[in-house]
Formats: sequence, structure tokens, C-alpha cells
Amino acid sequence: MTLKRTLHLAPLALAALAALLLASTAPAHGTSTTTITISHHTKGCHVWSVASGPLRPNLLVVVNAGSAIKFVNNDVMPQKLIQTSGPKLRLIHAAMNKMASTTTVKLTRKGVYRFTTKSGEDYRWAASMKTIGEDNVLHLTVRVK
Repeated sequence: MTLKRTLHLAPLALAALAALLLASTAPAHGTSTTTITISHHTKGCHVWSVASGPLRPNLLVVVNAGSAIKFVNNDVMPQKLIQTSGPKLRLIHAAMNKMASTTTVKLTRKGVYRFTTKSGEDYRWAASMKTIGEDNVLHLTVRVK
């Protein structure tokens, strides 16, 4: 009799545990962080990706107001993040001058923000890496809703 009751309550206990885990890992509304990584690519030299997604020279990202974007430079050359349009942001540590350099931008106002990067020269240890074709010019559009 006790075994039947325990087996009957087990699915309810598992469902409650799953709901608790989901609630504890979900970001608070408007406070999420999106990671965009700049990396080396043989064709076009550098590209970026959102959350380890497809590598592209042009990206469109949609986020909620209050979100942040963390930029990570894993390219074989320094990259300087430049805002080209949109509500004015204060870019701190925009010159990502070494591997794994990061900068984070908090997007508090709704609107459309546009970014690009300015590349430096290859790091000495990467000077022998060859690329195919013209270097990509990176463009990022962020829509904040």
C-alpha cells in the first residue's frame, strides 16, 4: 500500500523538482547577457558569432532593454569595438588588444544600435597564418525592444 502511494507521487515530485530547476536558471526579465565572439576565419580573416552560433561578418541580434552584450576577441589580431549609430553608449575597454579580451555593453534604452570593429595588425605569433580573399568588415545590428 505504501509502495503504491510512493510510486503515484513520484511523477509529481519530479515535476516539482524540474520546475524549481528551471525557475532558478532562468534569467530575470531584461537582465540577460548575450555573448558575441570575434574569431579568426581562413576566408575573410575575421568573423563573429552569437553564443557560439554560425560564423558571419554581419549579424542581427534582438534583445530586451536592460540586457547586456559581452564581446570576446578571440581573433589573431586586436579589435576595437566602435558604435556607428543608435542611442549613445559609453564603451569601456573597447580596444580588445589581446586574445580573450572582453568588453561588455549594457543596453538600457530601446532602439537600434550599430557596431563595427577596427582591426589591428596580426599578433607576432600569428603572422604566418594565411587567409583567403579580402578581410571582412564586421557589422552588427542590435535591436533593443
